[in-house]
Amino acid sequence: MTVAPVLERTGPFAKFLSEPFDEAQAFGALRRAETVGRPIGEAKWLSALEQQTGRTLLPGKRGRKQKIGIE
Repeated sequence: MTVAPVLERTGPFAKFLSEPFDEAQAFGALRRAETVGRPIGEAKWLSALEQQTGRTLLPGKRGRKQKIGIE
């Protein structure tokens, strides 16, 4: 197992784990994503995932679809 990349980001890991954090803020995005059922991440990353999986992951436009050809 390689731990160097984690230690480069966090410093001493025991100190990192003991630091206080705002749970509501830290997990807020995850909780919202659970109710919608979509992954969370940057739009660029989600677009790449859409291409890889062939599934729609980014939210679409809200509201009804417009009918074409009816005036």
